[in-house]
Amino acid sequence: MSERLPPNPAERINRGKTVEFSFDGKTVEAYEGDTIGSALHASGRKVLSRSFKYHRPRGLMCCAGQCPNCLVEVDGWPGVRACTEPVRPGMTVKHMNAKPSLGFDAMRATDIFGTRFTPPGFYYKTFIRPRRLWPLYEKVLRGAAGLGVLPRKQADREWRTEYRRR
Repeated sequence: MSERLPPNPAERINRGKTVEFSFDGKTVEAYEGDTIGSALHASGRKVLSRSFKYHRPRGLMCCAGQCPNCLVEVDGWPGVRACTEPVRPGMTVKHMNAKPSLGFDAMRATDIFGTRFTPPGFYYKTFIRPRRLWPLYEKVLRGAAGLGVLPRKQADREWRTEYRRR
């Protein structure tokens, strides 16, 4: 926790109590009240995920849950925003949209070599024929997007907020 801001009377974290969780198999120490994103940033991890198309490094940006830059997988649930999700003891957090790791993403080649060959919307024009191959194209494109796989079981935790239509 070397890159912390100095204590502030209005902060929401309890600097007297530490919590441990794992990120990509490595133990991270955080303060009670930290979000996953703030704990990772304080521990020196600036890259949390990769962009969808070009797999460019992404880290904390808005810290309000309004951008897709900090999507991670928490306890098997993909698409969790690290900047708003509080740290819980023993939770398992994994990166998304990077294979094999955040440091070296093989799909980064689409940015380095493919910008001329992958203009905006290329997938709408390129992978339409022959039609019988669409299931294969779809599988490859979804894997490249890297948005995770939904688990088959129901969530065990209670949600803090419930939104209902009026």
